[in-house]
Amino acid sequence: MASSGKELELAIKIAGKVESSFTGALSAAAKEITSLTKTMTAATTAAAAAVGAIAVAAVNVGKEFESAMSQVQATMLIDTSTEEGAAAYATLEEAARECGRSTAFSATEAAEALNYLALAGYDADKAATALPTVLRLAGAGAMDLAAASDMVTDSMSALQIEATEENLNSFADQMAQTASKANTSVAQLGEAILTVGATGANLAGGTTELNTALGILADNGLKGAEGGTHLRNVILSLQSPTDKAAEALNNMGISVYDAKGNMRGLSDIFGDLNTAMASMTQAEKDNVIGTIFNKTDLTSANALLANCTDRWDELSVAIENSAGACEDMYGIQLDNLDGDIKILQSGLADLGISIYQDLNGPLRSMTQLATSMVGELSAAYSEGGLEGMGSALLAAAFPRL
Repeated sequence: MASSGKELELAIKIAGKVESSFTGALSAAAKEITSLTKTMTAATTAAAAAVGAIAVAAVNVGKEFESAMSQVQATMLIDTSTEEGAAAYATLEEAARECGRSTAFSATEAAEALNYLALAGYDADKAATALPTVLRLAGAGAMDLAAASDMVTDSMSALQIEATEENLNSFADQMAQTASKANTSVAQLGEAILTVGATGANLAGGTTELNTALGILADNGLKGAEGGTHLRNVILSLQSPTDKAAEALNNMGISVYDAKGNMRGLSDIFGDLNTAMASMTQAEKDNVIGTIFNKTDLTSANALLANCTDRWDELSVAIENSAGACEDMYGIQLDNLDGDIKILQSGLADLGISIYQDLNGPLRSMTQLATSMVGELSAAYSEGGLEGMGSALLAAAFPRL
């Protein structure tokens, strides 16, 4: 019996310890569960907020892109209800989005550039083909994509250059090379070309000669529209000389045109002029130059005279062999952290457009429904004031009542 009493006492003590341990374990578990619940709630809240922020950002990016593409569609008068129109729009959209996926320019910026190409008369296929070249030139010249698009199309049109892919690539490469080898920028060079306009369309050496002359003027401080204006005036002075200028040229045996009636190269004309004036005093040279060219263009004429041999040949050869220059220059401009960040941002924007396109249908339906309801409430208010509008609200909220 004594033994049984001791065993019972021991059992009670063990049970008490077990109960205490079990209660402690339950209490600890409860604390862990509470902590885990709080963590999960916080994580869920944060995830929901993040998803909401992504959705908002996607809507903002997507609607901007959609609006820009609608402008392109309107400019080209594309009817997407037809098979042909839908295909044209798809071509343009994919071209713009490809820019967003793989370059420092966003899809929306690319769409804006497409609109400038459309304004220049490019159709969907031609605009989509031209876009990557315009993009590289904009990147090479650190220019706004839409501005670069406008500049290229206007420049080529002014020079009467057909807008083929080959011509566009060559034109962009020459501009990039000139900006690299002379003291000018792509934007300044484009401005100069636009100012020269059709006057430079028939130069013997084509765009190589035009870029060379503008590069030399830029080296001498005459850039952008100023350089273009002076070069245009110099060309016109040679093409349509005054009576005194024609007499001076004739007396020196200098021909502006060849036997077939085509204008000779500027370097040849200025080279002959240098040779003819070799034995003259400075005063006599100044008099001859002042007779042939306008007084406001004497600095330009003298710059071309001084650089019509070695420097002309050096720059001309570089421009003539400029294939790939635009892409190379563009790559160098982006080979840094800022370029990496811009490419990342463009990629994220394209992701946003994808998300937006999935949300677009429901969002438009909801917006159109809300617009319709606002119209009905407005009509109800006009007819019955606040009471009428309240009745309309109740009818909309509880249609079965």
